[in-house]
Amino acid sequence: MAKSALYRLKSSLKEAGAIGPNSRASLSKKDRKKGRPTAASAKNDLNKKLAHIKEAMNPFEMKVTHQKHDVLGRKSKGIQGKPTLSKQVGEENRRKTLLQELQKKTKAGGVIDKRFGEDNPNMTPEDKMLERFTREKQSRAKGGAMFNLEEDADLTHYGQSLAGLDDFDEAELGYSDDDEDNRGAISGDIVSHSHFGGFDEAPSETHQDGRPKSKAEVMSEVIAKSKFHKHERQKEKEEIDDITKELDDELEGIRGLLGFSDQAAEDRRPKRAPLPSQRSAATRALDRIADEEKDRMKSDRESGILDKDFDDSYDKHIRELAFDRRAKPQDRLKTEEEIAQEEVEKLEKAEKARKRRMEGLSSEENEGEQGGYKKRRKAVPAADDLDDDFAPDGVDEFGLGGGIDVSEQEFRGVKPGRMPSKKRRTVKVDSSDSEGGEGEGDEDEDEEGDEGDEGDSEVDDDDEDEDDEEGDDSEDGFSDLDMTMERPAATANDEDEDDMNDMSSSKAKKSTKVEKKTKTNPDAAAAATELPFTFPCPTSLPGFLSIIENIDLKDVPTVVHRIRALHHPKLSPQNKAKMQTFYPILLDYVFQISTTEPKYPTAALNKLVRHIYAMTSQLGDYATECILGFLEAFEDELTKELASGASSGFPKSDKLTFLRILGQIYSTSDYQHQVITPAQFLMSQYLGQCQVASVKDLASGLMLCNLFLDYQTLSKRIIPEAINFLGSSLVYLAPKGTFADVEDVPGLFPILDVDLAALQMTTKDLKSVKVESLSIDIFKMKDAALEKNSYRVSAMSAIADLLLKYALLYASVSAFKELFEGPIELLKILSSVKHFSPSLKSQLNKTLDRIQKLDTFSSDSRAPLQLQAHKPVPIASYVPKFEEGYSMDKHYDPDVERAQAHKLQVQYKKEKKGAIRELRKDAQFVAREKLKVQREKDTEYNSKIKGIMSGLEADQGEKNAEARVKKAQKMKGKRN
Repeated sequence: MAKSALYRLKSSLKEAGAIGPNSRASLSKKDRKKGRPTAASAKNDLNKKLAHIKEAMNPFEMKVTHQKHDVLGRKSKGIQGKPTLSKQVGEENRRKTLLQELQKKTKAGGVIDKRFGEDNPNMTPEDKMLERFTREKQSRAKGGAMFNLEEDADLTHYGQSLAGLDDFDEAELGYSDDDEDNRGAISGDIVSHSHFGGFDEAPSETHQDGRPKSKAEVMSEVIAKSKFHKHERQKEKEEIDDITKELDDELEGIRGLLGFSDQAAEDRRPKRAPLPSQRSAATRALDRIADEEKDRMKSDRESGILDKDFDDSYDKHIRELAFDRRAKPQDRLKTEEEIAQEEVEKLEKAEKARKRRMEGLSSEENEGEQGGYKKRRKAVPAADDLDDDFAPDGVDEFGLGGGIDVSEQEFRGVKPGRMPSKKRRTVKVDSSDSEGGEGEGDEDEDEEGDEGDEGDSEVDDDDEDEDDEEGDDSEDGFSDLDMTMERPAATANDEDEDDMNDMSSSKAKKSTKVEKKTKTNPDAAAAATELPFTFPCPTSLPGFLSIIENIDLKDVPTVVHRIRALHHPKLSPQNKAKMQTFYPILLDYVFQISTTEPKYPTAALNKLVRHIYAMTSQLGDYATECILGFLEAFEDELTKELASGASSGFPKSDKLTFLRILGQIYSTSDYQHQVITPAQFLMSQYLGQCQVASVKDLASGLMLCNLFLDYQTLSKRIIPEAINFLGSSLVYLAPKGTFADVEDVPGLFPILDVDLAALQMTTKDLKSVKVESLSIDIFKMKDAALEKNSYRVSAMSAIADLLLKYALLYASVSAFKELFEGPIELLKILSSVKHFSPSLKSQLNKTLDRIQKLDTFSSDSRAPLQLQAHKPVPIASYVPKFEEGYSMDKHYDPDVERAQAHKLQVQYKKEKKGAIRELRKDAQFVAREKLKVQREKDTEYNSKIKGIMSGLEADQGEKNAEARVKKAQKMKGKRN
């Protein structure tokens, strides 16, 4: 019969020594005082035994999961568990973390940690500490060590270190043989005996007869000894200098023998060769020996006694040692944050100087450069200075006084402090020559003004310097169909306009001569018109337009550059949000200028594109989302236009410019791209779904085809929409009746309207029409102005050019024959039209000839399909795969990727269940704590109310008792 649980518990306690005769409670006081089993170790052992008994005897502390079937060799996890212990551990952890957060939830205040990297979860604690230490050192090195005298840096005086000098070394009281500056000083022995020798007489200070020497005799001896020692040191120094000079001369001769020389020594060497008498005897002898040795070695090499490569390795090694320069230390590379901060300080300093000049004040840099009185004085003229080119301040050349004042000198074109040149002093009386003399004076004045402007320029913008090197480009990004962004040749009208501008500027200079006399500070007016260096970051397009309202179009990229420099994201965390706001504003501005500014300088547009590219790479995903938003808006607009039928839907100049910019800032050769792929889908939708209704639509489609050509230059992917659009455009532009005899118009896709009157050429005067290039300005013209044949002829010429470029691009594609079968037939039909001009007809024939040659080459190089010409490969037979440690609970999938995906999915489900379980436990814990707090509040409230009520009841009871007593007394009085 099995023992009961109580019996087993008592037995375990007796064996552990907790109860029974061996327990501590059964011992007497004597045994307890002896301390036999009452040591600390015995108590700890007893506690461990009791804990073990508790775990073994409590069936609720252990949870066992029984299995239906026992499989040999299978190790199962999680069969036994301790739920109570795990709940207790989880409860304690939640009390340490979750309960603390719950208690601090409604608390206000605290410490905000603004240390570097504290909010960055990607940095490890070691990286944070290292970066903080580096920044602290950098901040100290900026200016803190300037006045720190406790540093280890040596003090210097006139470039020489003072560390080697002794603080108590009095150089004037003695001299040394190695010190040249102390020659002629009094000897240290004399000073020690005569001056500070304890007032005792030295043995040498007495005569032979025993009479002491007088003071004059002693001082004369001191002076004589000093002169003697000085002469000895001077003589020794001359001997050392002679020996050193001879050794230097001999070293130069040895270096000459080795075949190399020191560049610094060559620079210091006089240009004229020294005379034989000026060279030392040792040097001459060494040169003679070297010449004899060279002749001997030469004769030995010629005779074959000595190998030509004799000792070449040694000479080569010596030359390498001579030319091996020691690397010079350089400053450390600056971080991106430091570079941005320096640029901001540079712009702020330039803006401050500009404002001071605008107010008529001198800039701080000029004040600092002027220095004191000695630096501001004029230089004394040297003997070789020209007499008529130098006139110091306050000096009268002819002794006739100062003459006209400074303002009048400026008015007459003479700078203050400089005499007028001979050309200006020449006075012409003839009226016919007066204009020429005035013009010469103006030219000289302009030259001086240019020199002054160059001197006043303080800050040069790096971005402007780089952009100026590129030169001027065309006025619009689509000057022709190829969109090469080249400036067209200047016309006569442009030259006339420039001449008129020059004439008007010269007249303005003449009219403002009198005004210059009254001006006190011409730099103020120049600073007022100068481009500012600091700008606020705009938050909207109208705000940006207000900033550049009075700024020239070519300076707008400079404004954008300075806004980006002043609000660089590395300078402040808030600047990233500002740049994110400014990025779409800049894109909207490009849209606006492409629509409203037909003559916008392409140089400025290219600079803006570079800024957009830089901001795109800087902002990353935000820029991608922003551009995708623009593309989605374009697609929605196209869908609405196609549904309503109000317009054809082809993009105008603003959208074409945007798509052109995308091709410049992103890679167009990727197989799948976040921006370029949707942009290409949109362009294909334009070409495939929009119906051509006018010359503008045709020009827009041709520019899209040209953009596709640029996009696919590297990847060479087939764009069937572009080829089909070019073929359809040839049909639309053909004169009426060209395809009348053709049953089916060639092409891959059917053409809805062959005879489109809005695009067909008229045969009248068609041969005299010249081929010109299409420009983006065509979108600014009215439809009535596009009725001429010149635009249609130019469009057909552009189509032929694009077809040839596409044919060259797809020459290596196997589907070339099927792709260009339709365009070849169309070109054959159009080449037979007699109404075209000779130039257009020649271009069509050349294009047809080139494409036919490429088609023939593609057909010859393409091999037809055929059966297998080689021996059939047998089916591979594999040995069955056996798993040595096979387990039923493990999945075996031959596909590695699928197995990993399944494993990840199982792990995800497991983690998800665990997270849900922990969240539920957290919610239950929070509910229990809230209930506990609420119960404590309720208990406190009830106790407080009970106390109040008990006090009130006691008061009321006393009041009632008093009332009863009074009532009894009153009744008693009535009875009496």
